[in-house]
Amino acid sequence: MKHCCLFLLTFLAGALHAQNWLPLAPGDQFSYRHSDSVLISNVLQVDSQKILPGGDLAFFLNCVVLDCDTCIVQRAKLGNQGQFLQKTMLRTSDGRWVFLGKKPFVLFPLAQLGESWVLDTAQNLIATVLGIHAQAVLGEPDSVKTISLSNGAQILLSKGHGILQFPDGISGATFDLVGIPSRNLGEKLPGWLEFYNFEPGDVLEYESNYSWAPGTAANLFTRDKRRILGRFWDADTLVYAVDQLFYKTLYWSGPPSPFYVHNTYLWKIHPALAEPWTAGYPGQFFTVSGAPNGEQGGRLNWEINTAYGLSQVLGEGSPDFPFQWGGCALFQKPTGSEEEVLPCDGCGSSFHRRHSVGLGLVSHNISCFEVWDYGHLTGWIKNGDTTGIITPDSFFLVSTRLEPLAFPVQVAPNPSNGDWLLLFPETATEPLRYALRDIHGRLLLEGNIPQGAGQQRITGAAWSSGIYLLKIQGKSGVKEMKLIRN
Repeated sequence: MKHCCLFLLTFLAGALHAQNWLPLAPGDQFSYRHSDSVLISNVLQVDSQKILPGGDLAFFLNCVVLDCDTCIVQRAKLGNQGQFLQKTMLRTSDGRWVFLGKKPFVLFPLAQLGESWVLDTAQNLIATVLGIHAQAVLGEPDSVKTISLSNGAQILLSKGHGILQFPDGISGATFDLVGIPSRNLGEKLPGWLEFYNFEPGDVLEYESNYSWAPGTAANLFTRDKRRILGRFWDADTLVYAVDQLFYKTLYWSGPPSPFYVHNTYLWKIHPALAEPWTAGYPGQFFTVSGAPNGEQGGRLNWEINTAYGLSQVLGEGSPDFPFQWGGCALFQKPTGSEEEVLPCDGCGSSFHRRHSVGLGLVSHNISCFEVWDYGHLTGWIKNGDTTGIITPDSFFLVSTRLEPLAFPVQVAPNPSNGDWLLLFPETATEPLRYALRDIHGRLLLEGNIPQGAGQQRITGAAWSSGIYLLKIQGKSGVKEMKLIRN
């Protein structure tokens, strides 16, 4: 019986997709722009569908997260909120399309010229088919039906592309169809390829900082400069050859400990490697890995940033004020399909990750009391034009020779068939940082060793046979070791 229902559902969905004047076709994604915005404001799609006991067919639309305007005690979000076409489209046997949500309404897509019906019973709003005419829609020939409403607004419905225009109340503003990405028609939101679109010669420079030892002022500052050397495709993966220069400084109780590195590596760009929200739509919720209080996340927004241009932002906050409370940057993950209040993170944290077209990840920030990690793109060269500040290469190529560590470090076994174990016979008397590189200087692994540690395991099972270089650095000095993998 279950297989019969599944077949019938698939058959009906296919038939509806081919039906004339379908308001929103299952399987397609529709981009709309609010008339008061310069950006795509809404993306609509059918997330799932179901045959109801009476034979009606229900289509469940994608929902968004909105600000809670009635939450007085604490700031919060509202989960599973419908967009301007509500949450559910219900196709009944008499030809009605009932849109169910906070503002329900009814459409008769097959109504002929001059026919009328009650669109909204709560407002006694009458809809009348005022005209039908031929018109190109998103570059394709189509027929468009003008449905006039008794409050002076109107709905435009096309035969082959669905709802073209829908009113936003009685203010005169509208939601206008600008693209159907699933059909490669019109406009769409930028994705991973548009974000990470570089050419040889482009330069990106970042600076970042994160807490080294929570509860103290200790922090690690990094300046990272990348120059694109080459670009090629490996099947469906975009690969960049990158020359990287970076400088790290540990700020502790003593003098700063600088660390300089110059290496070349391959930077791989692919949807499976990108952060999932780079393919998201406005208002969509995404869980954040590393959120301080469990299953929490942020809401995706789109903006035109003064510094970085067209950008998407997950969460809220600014890299210029990394410890400023984000208002409601992280909040509880929706637990089901029902509308619900999503409490904000009680940590008083700020969180955001901003991607910009042609620049990739341009700023990030997560902080919770005495723990933080933030950074931003400080300068770039694109197509020969420089924006911001680019540090000369000579700054990164300074030769420094630190004193050796003040306490012994041993490694066993070496050579190794798997991992290596660092041993501190007198225990580590200060926090340390280690970096493992291959003989070409490519960074393979890095991490922290806490003060007081007696040993530290260095993962080696994933690497091929050969010689590797390990650098251990602390505020008192540095130790470099050769590790051999059999």
